[in-house]
Amino acid sequence: MKEMKVLAIYGSPRREGNTAQMLDAALSEFPAGAEIKKAFIGELEFTGCCATRDCKTTGYCVVQDDLQQVMKDMVWADVIIFGSPSEFSDVSSQIKMLMERTWWMKGNLKNKIGGYVITGRRYIESTINTLHAFMLRHRMILGGSGALGYTFTEMGGLENDPLAIRDAHSTGKRLVELYQLIYGK
Repeated sequence: MKEMKVLAIYGSPRREGNTAQMLDAALSEFPAGAEIKKAFIGELEFTGCCATRDCKTTGYCVVQDDLQQVMKDMVWADVIIFGSPSEFSDVSSQIKMLMERTWWMKGNLKNKIGGYVITGRRYIESTINTLHAFMLRHRMILGGSGALGYTFTEMGGLENDPLAIRDAHSTGKRLVELYQLIYGK
């Protein structure tokens, strides 16, 4: 079996917050030989799409900022797993800006395995829909139903949602299972 290449995109500005805890739980299910890259996009300096449409002729995003490496890593990876808090009923602004910047990638993410973990209070459905739409638009293989962590700042964090970490582990296991089905054991 070829070496598994995994990109974990941490879409929260909190490096050790609830979203990161769930994403780390999912990543713990990947085999020791997997090459895992982590992109903490909340710590990067970048913008959304500038609509220059130069990517249509160049074949790549021409905006030179910290997102360039993340986009290269997306093309490199076999498995891409997103971690996003649900902010105002959608993905984080950092994840949304990343998504906007991938228009040039048409075809480059095809058949990559995609997964996600989401944390938030309520109204997570739109966040799920955005992630599904992104993966399907890029013709990725949707790796299961993801993992949801219901977190309430005034009531505590993941410790009050006993299913969150368990489901994050299940998401990681499912992504590995799909990889093995596609590339062999």
